[in-house]
Amino acid sequence: MIVKKVNKRRRLWLFCLLCFCTLLLLLSLGKRGFIQQVRVWQNRRHLELEVQTLEERKMDLENECERLNDPDKIEEVAREKYGMAKKNETVYQIVPEGQ
Repeated sequence: MIVKKVNKRRRLWLFCLLCFCTLLLLLSLGKRGFIQQVRVWQNRRHLELEVQTLEERKMDLENECERLNDPDKIEEVAREKYGMAKKNETVYQIVPEGQ
C-alpha cells in the first residue's frame, strides 16, 4: 500500500514536471515565443535609437539650411570654400612648401 502511494506521487510529480517542461518549451520557441520576443524588443530598441539619431541629424541639417539662407553666411562660404572675391578685391592663396 505504501509502495503504491509512493509510485502515485512519483508519477504525479513526473507528469507535472513533464507538463511544465512542455509548456516552457512551447512558450520559448516559435514565432511568438519568449526568445523571439526578446529579439523583437532588442531590435525595437535599436531602431528607436536609430530614429533618435536621425532626427537629431535632421535638426542639424535644417539649422544649417537656415544659416545658409543668410546672405552673410553665403558670402562667407563663397570666400572660404570657393576662393571668390568682391569686385576690385584680390584673393591670395597660401600654398604650403613642397606642393
